Amino acid sequence: MSDIIVVGAGLAGLCAARTLQRAGRRVRVLEKTGHLGGRVWTRQHHGYTMDAGFLGMFTAYPAAQRQLDYGALKLVPLLPSAVLRQEGGRAEIVGDPRRDLGALPGDLTAQALTLRDRLLAGKLVAELLTQAPHVWLNGPSQPTREFLLEYGFSPRSLERFFTPFFGGLVLDRALMTCSGLFKYYFSLLVRGDVAIPAGGMSEIPRQLAQELEVQRETVVSRIDAREEGVTVHTDQGSLQAGTVIVATDPPTAARLLGEGHAPARPIDRGSLGSTYLHYGVDRRLERQPRLRLNALPDGHLNQVFWTGQVFPGRVPAGHDLLIASLWGIPDGTDTDLDTRTRAELRVWLGDRVNQLNLLHVERIRHTQYPQPAGYARTLPGQAGSHPRLYLASEVTSLSGIQGALESGEKAAAAILGDVQVLSRPRGA
Repeated sequence: MSDIIVVGAGLAGLCAARTLQRAGRRVRVLEKTGHLGGRVWTRQHHGYTMDAGFLGMFTAYPAAQRQLDYGALKLVPLLPSAVLRQEGGRAEIVGDPRRDLGALPGDLTAQALTLRDRLLAGKLVAELLTQAPHVWLNGPSQPTREFLLEYGFSPRSLERFFTPFFGGLVLDRALMTCSGLFKYYFSLLVRGDVAIPAGGMSEIPRQLAQELEVQRETVVSRIDAREEGVTVHTDQGSLQAGTVIVATDPPTAARLLGEGHAPARPIDRGSLGSTYLHYGVDRRLERQPRLRLNALPDGHLNQVFWTGQVFPGRVPAGHDLLIASLWGIPDGTDTDLDTRTRAELRVWLGDRVNQLNLLHVERIRHTQYPQPAGYARTLPGQAGSHPRLYLASEVTSLSGIQGALESGEKAAAAILGDVQVLSRPRGA
């Protein structure tokens, strides 16, 4: 019998399990798939290393700084700029000229931003630097679109810059996401980098799991909590524990914890999905190490990135790897999605698109959950439906790596009675 069973080997579950094990508890982790990390993982395919899910991590995430050894991860920072793709494939490079001089001409001339927009952006950055990022996250909340317009930004900048930049990050083309979250991410970008481990995003969960016992390919069907202990029913048999932490995706967590109809603080808050198409090519088609963003209000392309140009060790010698992320989970077969994606990429690449070889299509049904204005008021806590049950999930904080790690810390703290960690502000 384990002291604690953690259901789910995503970042939240692994963080909670490692914290508890280091505190002297006997911990066992159950994972339904054959890999660690949940949505943060990496696959190998004919010499290509391909990340699924999150394409990068903010190095300024406070929880990541506490939990991860950045040096051991061999983080490779991406350029703090992006290529905005406009009508007819026209490209405008915008970014932080302090760290990427190549972005300076575009910052001065990009049609996506007016002169007033540029001045306002500088003013906003200066304001964000006056407070810690978590202060903005937990401050006043309104739709990001409303905030930006009230601040004075032009409608064109919202469509051609803020939607591909922030909307693409939170999967919200309407920019109805909480303005506190916008300020939080913008503040983190100013303070740090977006980086990826040289070996792929799977290095993050692998580092967290080094000290842990993880039982993979074990599906949990039901959890029965009683005064004397908890029984976890799996397809491999039943297990006993004193305490259970549920650290699965939110819909599964809601089911396992017995969430009722229309709860005041729901665990299952809906899902925003995304799709990733991975293309191999046997020669470099262009030299562009920056992330490309679709700045048009239509189409299904979201972001495009040439992985091999930043990570040459993740592709066969002389080859390159293109990752195209799409808005949502479009209907259709892999062939259908490939055809539509190539049609949009043709505007960017011309006939060179014919040299792309589709390697894999990844559909992630739950990439994030919706985070509209005021969403934080109804977030659930770490306590489950029974005193022996706990929740470790991004739905207790914010969607993404920070929220997952933070929730793992707090679920462990709830069990250990660590008031200092429990009282830490969201996003801090």
